[in-house]
Amino acid sequence: MRASRTIAAALAVIFIAGILSATAYAAPRPQAKPQEAKPQAKPSSMPKEIAALIQEGLATRQGRQDIPFSFFKQLVLPAQGQNLFPVFYFKARNGDLGYAPSPAGTGEMATSLNAYFQFFQEGEGGVFSSRVAGRAVADLKTDANGYAADGEDWYSFGLAMPAGKYTLAMVLATPDMKKLSVAYSDVDLPGPEAYATALWSTDPVVVTAMDQVEPDQRPTIHRACFTWGAIKVVPSVRAEVAPGENIEVFFFVLGGAYKDPAAERPVNDFEVNFEVQFDDGKPAIKWAPQPFEAYFINQPLPLVQTLQKQDEKGTVLSQEKKPLEIGKYKLAITVTDRVSGKKVETKTGFSVR
Repeated sequence: MRASRTIAAALAVIFIAGILSATAYAAPRPQAKPQEAKPQAKPSSMPKEIAALIQEGLATRQGRQDIPFSFFKQLVLPAQGQNLFPVFYFKARNGDLGYAPSPAGTGEMATSLNAYFQFFQEGEGGVFSSRVAGRAVADLKTDANGYAADGEDWYSFGLAMPAGKYTLAMVLATPDMKKLSVAYSDVDLPGPEAYATALWSTDPVVVTAMDQVEPDQRPTIHRACFTWGAIKVVPSVRAEVAPGENIEVFFFVLGGAYKDPAAERPVNDFEVNFEVQFDDGKPAIKWAPQPFEAYFINQPLPLVQTLQKQDEKGTVLSQEKKPLEIGKYKLAITVTDRVSGKKVETKTGFSVR
């Protein structure tokens, strides 16, 4: 792991300090009425040529690509109130984004783009209505060592939104606006009904590093990471782990019951089982169940197998510990709410290589 501390330890500090102002999420108490979800940003004007560009490809989700880029993955994380925080991943070539040596002389390659976003909802007759629109910060940097113009990297963009089905239109433009590109991504953000009577889990994220940062309310495009409130997360986009290293994952579980809803700081009572499986579903590694008192689940897991030799009577003659071999696996996770008895299962694939 490149992180100097585990995600769990850092998050504990952040939650105690109470600085997750932008995207802190408090699970509603069982007796509370659902809050009305509202966008955190209001629709805003944008240049006419950008608005026209978005409209041209909206119906088909295909548009002009002077600066080729494309979305390839998304995450959905909790946010304030009943909102959720979708994170969109997209990829682009370095040379297409206009990287050049930083004028600050830092030894970095840097570029600044004009970036615009607009969320739409499709109504009857295929009519799209704009819900939120604006401009995103896109001041990007990367180390000059190993930089290649034909190399490709990934980027992220996230914004807290109410529940609903949306189409995101993202525009990248050169500062002189001579090159314009637009890409689209559909996302479905579940409402409170998704976890009113059942547990609901976000997708597990395999993480390589995490840092505490100053919260930034501005919509921002990030290179090779994403932010959630005061947390900068560097995920392993390919979900790859080196032989002998731990795999560290985090995810959220919504819909859990509190042990004591009347407590000043009510807590959950989750039991989480982690299991590495081969492609055929057979177990490769099992760990003892882990307790969690919050809807945020984070666990570093040692990828070490315990191999036993037994005689014909089942008596253990010897055992050996060895790192998980190179290959493709699945991490199966079962979360049980020990208060309500509800369960949820989720899986994520990963590779040791």
